[in-house]
Parts: sequence; C-alpha cells; structure tokens
Amino acid sequence: MYELLFSEKAAKSLRKLPKQDAKRILVKLDELAANPSETANVKQLTNHPVAGFRLRVGNYRVLFDKEDKLKIIEVVNVGNRKDIYQ
Repeated sequence: MYELLFSEKAAKSLRKLPKQDAKRILVKLDELAANPSETANVKQLTNHPVAGFRLRVGNYRVLFDKEDKLKIIEVVNVGNRKDIYQ
C-alpha cells in the first residue's frame, strides 16, 4: 500500500469541490494507493513540469507523482479537466 501525500494546492482544490465529487475522488485515490499498477484511467504525462501521471475521475483530473521505492504517491493538483493542465 502506498502512502498518499497532498500538496497544499491539491488539498485546497479538493476542499473547494462539491462534497459528492470530492468523495468520489478520494475513493479513487484510495484504490490507486492500494494498487497503483493496475488502477484504470491512469495515464503517464509527457510534458507536465511537476506531475508525472494523471488519474481521470469523471470530469476531474488528479495530477500526481509516485515514488515506487518509498511507496509514496504525491497528489500535486485536483481540478476540472478543462483547466487543470494550464
């Protein structure tokens, strides 16, 4: 099981989302932490300066980076798909 770490930006963005959407995202993040290699809707990013991966949850995207040796997933940002990559 991987440990989830949230950046301040990600935690703040998650708090601003509607409660139902935030719960759905947290459930998907728990699934990701339990088994990151077999989670659906994860894609490696090629040109993002901070995050290495993204998780798709409906119209929302979770940008994260993972460290396999330390078993850490750092959530960088959470937001709507139309403006998360800007």
